[in-house]
Amino acid sequence: MNIRRVVAASLLLVVSAFSVYAQDGAGTVFGDSDQPGTRLHNNMIAKVEAGVNPSQAIVEVIQNALTESDTTLDGESKSAVAFDVPIATSFYDEMINANSLIEVTKVLVESNPDKAVHVITLGSVLYPDFAQEVFDGAALTGVMSPEDILVAVLQAGVDPTTVSDATAAGPGAGPGAGTVPLGAGIGAGGTGGGDTTASNN
Repeated sequence: MNIRRVVAASLLLVVSAFSVYAQDGAGTVFGDSDQPGTRLHNNMIAKVEAGVNPSQAIVEVIQNALTESDTTLDGESKSAVAFDVPIATSFYDEMINANSLIEVTKVLVESNPDKAVHVITLGSVLYPDFAQEVFDGAALTGVMSPEDILVAVLQAGVDPTTVSDATAAGPGAGPGAGTVPLGAGIGAGGTGGGDTTASNN
């Protein structure tokens, strides 16, 4: 489907241009200090700059962040990371390289379609003020419909006035794009146990 790829590529260019505004300036990590994910990312960068191997830095920072005494993450983001530590580790493997929430969401949803809802929840909880970028990255994959992506983002506790499915209304993610059933999810009050498996239908 060449038209679908052209539309997806065009959308990626538009939303990638927008993501420049989501960073404090050149050489900084994505987001701002109000985002749990940015604080976590900054801790990783500090370790890397101190000479720790990036992969090891990610593991160490995530392990520390999950301890009861560490305040880098709030309760909701700590639950989201703890729910699937390997996905959280992959999230920051990608984030350290790309420094783009759109690109990281896109890559992880494409490579883990059975965990698409959790990837969306993780990105939304770690970067609540940038949930539109999580939505846009997931929409580029065509793994879920825009409506289901929006539900997943909102279930993660995102302010509904800050995210819209309008940017993905094109043919890139139409009916039959692989709807994933949605459960309570870890974003729904941190209850855990949400259905993050893709439908085989």
